[in-house]
Amino acid sequence: MKRARTKFFDQPRGVGLVAATEFWERFSYYGFTGLATLFMAADPATGGLGMEKGLTLKVFGVAVGMIFMAPSLGGWIADRLIGPYAAVVIGCLGLAGANFLLAAAGTQAAHLAGLALPLFYCGLAVMIVGAGMFKSNVGSLLGQLYAAGDVRRQDGFMLFYMGINLGAFAAPYGAGTLGEREGWSWGFLVAGIGMMLGLGLFLWLSRGRFPAFVKPAPRKQTTGGETSVWREPGVRLVLIMVVFTAVYMIGQQTYGGVMNLYVHDRVDKMVFGFDIPTTWFLSLNPLIIILGGPLVSKFWAAHDQAAQRLPAINRILTGTVLMALSYVLMAVVDMMAGGGLVAPIWIVVFYLVITLAELCVFPIGLAEISRRAPKEVMGVLMGLWVFTMGFGSLCAGWLGGTLADVPAWMMFAVLAGGGALSAAVLFALEPVIRRRLNLS
Repeated sequence: MKRARTKFFDQPRGVGLVAATEFWERFSYYGFTGLATLFMAADPATGGLGMEKGLTLKVFGVAVGMIFMAPSLGGWIADRLIGPYAAVVIGCLGLAGANFLLAAAGTQAAHLAGLALPLFYCGLAVMIVGAGMFKSNVGSLLGQLYAAGDVRRQDGFMLFYMGINLGAFAAPYGAGTLGEREGWSWGFLVAGIGMMLGLGLFLWLSRGRFPAFVKPAPRKQTTGGETSVWREPGVRLVLIMVVFTAVYMIGQQTYGGVMNLYVHDRVDKMVFGFDIPTTWFLSLNPLIIILGGPLVSKFWAAHDQAAQRLPAINRILTGTVLMALSYVLMAVVDMMAGGGLVAPIWIVVFYLVITLAELCVFPIGLAEISRRAPKEVMGVLMGLWVFTMGFGSLCAGWLGGTLADVPAWMMFAVLAGGGALSAAVLFALEPVIRRRLNLS
């Protein structure tokens, strides 16, 4: 049966509200990621924490890794106890409070009292809790707006993904610029205020938009020919996607850590007499998503119908190849530069290639989980999908910290090699996966 065509922006009521709430979450989160490593490595005389580069990358990798791993537990709590709506509210409060603690850590009073590090680590802990409640459950809320078989779902998730990147695009120019130019505390403070504004709008406009939470009845024990929910073909496909996406995310999750410090230390940021703030380069990723999202979505909509391979696997494979190529580029550029500064245009090209990779991978995971996952494990699978970003962040942070004292091209070569190997394995396994699961 030929699928009915729909307009890209023809979406259910509530999609815009969820995207607006995620806008402020992204503003808050990208404000944090843009400033965190710079703040940690900065001289205490400027309000920073004075950490050495290797330790900075490792602490940042662990923190961001936990931020993305915690939603696995947050999804379970929402599925079983409180529902996604309440979890999103609690998450917003945690994310805002975390940024306020980080703002306090950068004040002169905190440094004089010896409280800068305790406040900083408390802020990281609260942010992990807030992210755990928010990140998987906002996707579940969005999924509730679509009926089974609604052909608008995939475009809706792409629209959601584009919309939230407006917040990521705004953060470097708001929180990032204030933090770098006026003081670290100002950047974190603005990020926290933005999250509180998003929460206020969500509470005000969400009444009656989402179904009330009903605790799921215990699933009957499997007997005879029945199968466990975890053995259903759609769930097994998602779990396979999670494994290969976790490897892909090691290369994807370098923005706030490895690449942020690389831009700060190794890139010539003086353009036409203007010194570009380091955090501004982080806006390239969301900008490319906003501009390129509809084009990538249209490409895959046409390509999937003619493809012989599983569309979900095909997209992850394509994204992994693009990720590997982006680091091949950076390895060559860094070797050619020797010990000198790198031209900023190469960072632009790097973000273009790796963001196209992201557009292939991340939206398809959200859409597949929303379409295939049974209700009783929806939050858990959303959490596992976000978990891949945590795994990637943790590995990228430790890789960057371990290789902090070697030439950067070596680290880029490792990332490129890992991506190429993962892509080769997935390419070889796709026919087996397709045959075993019998999915389209």
